[in-house]
Amino acid sequence: MNSSLLVLIVLMFSLSLLFLPASAATISVDKQKYLLGDTMKVSGSLPYAEGHFVGLQILNPSKSDLVMIDQFLPNSDGSFSKSYKTQGTKWNISGVYTIKIVYNEQVYEKTFQFEKTSATESANTTPNTSTAPKSTTETQTTPKTTKSSEPITTDPKFWVKGFPDPNKSPNYYLDRYANEPEYKNWFKNTFPGRSLSEIVSYPTSHIEGFPNNDKSPWHYVNRYNNEESYRDWFDSQFPTQSIYDVLDYPESLFQKVPNWVKNNAKWWSSGLIPDEDFLAGIAYLVDEKILLVTVTESESVKTQKVPSWIKNTSQWWADGQIGENEFLKGIEFLIANGIIRI
Repeated sequence: MNSSLLVLIVLMFSLSLLFLPASAATISVDKQKYLLGDTMKVSGSLPYAEGHFVGLQILNPSKSDLVMIDQFLPNSDGSFSKSYKTQGTKWNISGVYTIKIVYNEQVYEKTFQFEKTSATESANTTPNTSTAPKSTTETQTTPKTTKSSEPITTDPKFWVKGFPDPNKSPNYYLDRYANEPEYKNWFKNTFPGRSLSEIVSYPTSHIEGFPNNDKSPWHYVNRYNNEESYRDWFDSQFPTQSIYDVLDYPESLFQKVPNWVKNNAKWWSSGLIPDEDFLAGIAYLVDEKILLVTVTESESVKTQKVPSWIKNTSQWWADGQIGENEFLKGIEFLIANGIIRI
């Protein structure tokens, strides 16, 4: 064979290797249809990019609301596996839901069917532990009984994810325990051999009545962070302890804005995700009372187009050029004035 032709063939083969497509992403679920209260396993494989977080969102059938959001690092081979409960106030429509994965500036989607029918309606099983029994006036919420794979501490007080909730006072839980038999049974099964007071009540201090079981941990943390005179008083009374030590709650529970919100802001400001996804994240902050704004019924009907200049603010916050409080105050102003409608 002509040597020049051979060299040309080798060169073309080498060039073809350079342009082979990257390994394709795969997203899968363990079932195609889920009932209310089921555990859904989402797994997949992504073209690995070191240091990049996976942003996972689950959207309702109309893609008008976010029912679940998560952020995590994949394994070193690009694989991941996560489990979520199909339960809560957001899972209120039967239909086709969408899983959206944002990773390394790429977006991937997977759909599945959800039926708003509890499995307990067709079988006599243990009550759904994340939905507590109805009180006389409303349906309350009981924390998930599944222990977190990464507990916040080794203290059994925080073995159950979301329980106790720092937005709730100790007496909120003590009252439910006293008045709701099903809630009492849930607690006994989840924390055998322990009293509810041991798990949810504040430790006693040298100041009588402080902390007060009628007040939530967030009440005290907010006062400490925002009232200078209160902070001075506390520091004088507890010179060797932080507010978190006195409440017996880890500081990590009081992070105001989850990390995924900053990633959402960055992706949105760069055009990777649409306005609807950004607004869904803001709606989450309102729902979780991280943003304390009043939303009227008329404001909740529709969302208008988000002004483009807000993207600059989001980018500055994502890049660390402005603080979290500045970002939140700006969003609160926009919601309160109807510029962003949730």
